[in-house]
Amino acid sequence: MKTITLKTLTPFTLLLALFSAFLLLQENVSEQAYKAAFASLDVYRSSRPDERPRFLAVVDYSKPSYLKRMAVIDLKTGDKSFYLTSHGINSGDLYATRFSNTPASSMSSLGLYKVLETYNGIHGKAMRLMGLDPEMNSNAFSRDIVLHAADYVSLNYILMNLLTLNNPKIGRSNGCFVVSLQDIDEVAQKLSQGAFVYAWAEHS
Repeated sequence: MKTITLKTLTPFTLLLALFSAFLLLQENVSEQAYKAAFASLDVYRSSRPDERPRFLAVVDYSKPSYLKRMAVIDLKTGDKSFYLTSHGINSGDLYATRFSNTPASSMSSLGLYKVLETYNGIHGKAMRLMGLDPEMNSNAFSRDIVLHAADYVSLNYILMNLLTLNNPKIGRSNGCFVVSLQDIDEVAQKLSQGAFVYAWAEHS
């Protein structure tokens, strides 16, 4: 089977694909996700008033993976930046519908996480996370659930899936939060300042 690449596309097909991708690749995090994230962070900080994070990342897993469903919020100014992010391969296809705290499940976990440190690993720059919810993500650290980058989180990957009628999805992880190679430096710069990540889905 011949592999489809951008170089093999006709100008019309490429233009159509780019236009379609533009329509799909939007910023979308629900108000419910924001409310749940702020409520969870407030509960955590109620017993730890000395922790004053500057940034909070909110991931809305009720949205399809082709949308920029991660919002990084500057808690001082209220400014938001939006990014693509993956879900676990066993959590679903285009949508994440199943979640687990179980080791080796290759599923995403919901709830509040604290960003611990930035390091260089097999995926390059990455950030270690500690799950703060005993029921939903307490095994995140032992599962090596981190935030890192990969080439399968990209517009190019969406285009290839779109053109092969395989849903306009990005790639999936083993449960990690994965952003694009172009975004990792910016995301890491913000979240390295004692930040938090909150993952939400409609049934959570």
